[in-house]
Amino acid sequence: MKLTQLKLCVPFVAYLFFCAFTLQGQSSEGESFWFSFMEHRDIGVNNKVVMITSETNTSGVIEIPFYNWSVNFTVQPNQATLVQLPSFTENLGSAQISDKGIHLISNDPVSVYIHQYYSARSEATLVLPEPALGSEYYVMSYEGVIINGKSYRSELLLVATADETTIEITPATDPLGVGSSGTPFTVFLNKGETYQLQAETYYGDLTGTHIKGDNDFAVFAGNSWTEVACGVRDNLLEQMYPVSTWGKQVVTVPTLNTDYDVFRIQASEDNTQISVFDQGAMSSQDFLLDAGEFVEYQKSVPSYILADRAIQVAQYLVGSNCNGHYYGDPSMVLLNSVEQTRESVTLYNSSYQNISENYINVIVATNDLEFVELDGAELPASASISSVGLNNEFSVVQLKVSAGSHTIRSSACGVIATAYGYGEVESYAYSGGASFSPINADPIPDGACLNDSIYFDVGLSENRYSFLWDLGDGGMSTESTFAHFYPDLGAYPVQVIITDECLDISDTINKDVLITLRQAAEAVGDTIVCEGGDILLGATDLSSASFEWTGPNDFFAEEQFPVLQEVSPGMAGTYEVIGIISGCATYPVEVEVEINENPTPDLGEDRVFCAKDGSISISGGDYTYYNWQNGYVGQSLRIYDEGSYWVEVVDSFGCAGRDSVFVQDICPTEIYLPNVFSPNFDGINDEFKVYGNDIIELHLQVIDRWGGLAFETKNPEQAWDGKIGGISAEPGVYVWKLEITGYLEDGTIYEKVLSGVITLVF
Repeated sequence: MKLTQLKLCVPFVAYLFFCAFTLQGQSSEGESFWFSFMEHRDIGVNNKVVMITSETNTSGVIEIPFYNWSVNFTVQPNQATLVQLPSFTENLGSAQISDKGIHLISNDPVSVYIHQYYSARSEATLVLPEPALGSEYYVMSYEGVIINGKSYRSELLLVATADETTIEITPATDPLGVGSSGTPFTVFLNKGETYQLQAETYYGDLTGTHIKGDNDFAVFAGNSWTEVACGVRDNLLEQMYPVSTWGKQVVTVPTLNTDYDVFRIQASEDNTQISVFDQGAMSSQDFLLDAGEFVEYQKSVPSYILADRAIQVAQYLVGSNCNGHYYGDPSMVLLNSVEQTRESVTLYNSSYQNISENYINVIVATNDLEFVELDGAELPASASISSVGLNNEFSVVQLKVSAGSHTIRSSACGVIATAYGYGEVESYAYSGGASFSPINADPIPDGACLNDSIYFDVGLSENRYSFLWDLGDGGMSTESTFAHFYPDLGAYPVQVIITDECLDISDTINKDVLITLRQAAEAVGDTIVCEGGDILLGATDLSSASFEWTGPNDFFAEEQFPVLQEVSPGMAGTYEVIGIISGCATYPVEVEVEINENPTPDLGEDRVFCAKDGSISISGGDYTYYNWQNGYVGQSLRIYDEGSYWVEVVDSFGCAGRDSVFVQDICPTEIYLPNVFSPNFDGINDEFKVYGNDIIELHLQVIDRWGGLAFETKNPEQAWDGKIGGISAEPGVYVWKLEITGYLEDGTIYEKVLSGVITLVF
């Protein structure tokens, strides 16, 4: 465990410091983050680092809950704190549920990045805070390579942030270890659990994989080791953005001094119309994509991408063999929509790991260009500035900068910035963070019950957006959040026009809001069950209804017929369900669930008995029914032989329990040694030995009057025949010593040393 406080130096990657003010709701700053690490090319030896920045002096903790591992951290304003994580946090293999989720909690807003590297193979990504996560994603990745017979694969990683999270995955290529391309399968995760999935082949690409869950969760994707466009390779690691935060307009800026970059555009809905305009906007490349589909192309000039539905765009840096600059390795970064700008972005350009060239790309509204500052001053004369857009409404600024921190600020509609850099065999590319408001969410509710107020909430900031509501009953509003009352039943055609004042574009959304009567619901269920059983709850079928169940231990379910599996007594209590029809909830209905504890018969501890002395009896306790392993159904069982015995019992509630015991046939050790023997072959007392039963070990020695060893054995069956070295010993008295290991009456093993005398006569 390593904790390092850094002021300016950070290996490989850019560190980004953001101001607290945002033009929209959620941003890349936060106080709670969940993440983990994917399989790297250099398994087990790669370094895994968490990088934390803040505008304020703050502190917090990083913990790995399932491993009882934690470390505290502090952050100074505009500095970076690095925490080295243990090697076991790397997820390995495919289709595997692991317990490697990492939770970072801070006392004040921070920005978090993770970096995974070894030798010249490194990649890093911005980490989104919990409120910026979502429940639906499409994956952006890249196909792998095969080197010396070893496949390096496209991969994705899920990290659950809540218990009982159900996630459906529809892979875009055949996955390794589970399912097939295009066939959905389900994964169940609890908070802190992770699930890694890899492509079955090195040429498989998980890009386009659709992932949807019933709770918010984090998704990371990339490749353990790959090449983009030509023969130099690196690992890729990037956190995916929820579909709800995707935008319809993206400006792409190539890396400075290189021949081209690779771009991918991905659609979130079927029949998405996409146009890519280069500088001048005289013509465009046009694409038609369905949900999850993507198009890949190379671009050497800035471009403006316009879509009629939300899209995701990734930029891939190509390696030194084909970028015309002869520096760098592949890297991947997701681009932010121009709808998700921030007032200021502070980035850290690194000089570590032989990074010798550092750059920043900035995107800003052309009308705001005069308001943009770099490190508190006007943009330098060396900045490369050009415009894109249908009416050149966006400007891109390409800056070559020194290593260290740099702040880009616009006092108007904000900026988007990306930091990147090159070394001889290394590169990095980093999003400067953004707002992550759910700009694709439907702001119009389905409806409400008669006589209830209905709440409207766009979820967008009035600092940037304006709103015009037509509520369908003659009512109007320009608020982002408000309540409205409809006095009569019916369908009200509601319309909202949302205008982005920075981009000067409007979006119109229409929906019929239904005001209905509150209906009644009924609930059914197995209300009395035994511990370990399943409880089936159910609500009456209401046409077009959704359902919400609540219960003990924060139970929540949205199924009409939820099942509680392997229940315990602590899950007993009142379960409540409501049905929701077009926003109108039924009256709640309750089900009382009783869970009876299973009986616990006690056959006692494993025991011993001496079978030659008779049998013993064991009792199953006081219950209604009994079933012993031999089919006997009485309360007590008489035992005559050594072995394992078990009983199943059933109590008056019909609940079953089981216990077992092992009974061992062990008799207490018995020994006898004679005091006279005469080896004259008359058949009477011809030898001297230990006579006994149930002896574990012994060591017998016979010593003559001068202290010499006359006889020795460790074999209980071996006897002294009165000879020493084949010659008859002298008659007389001899001393014997016996070391013996045997059993007591309770089966306990004992060791003793005994001695006595034996008289040898002829």
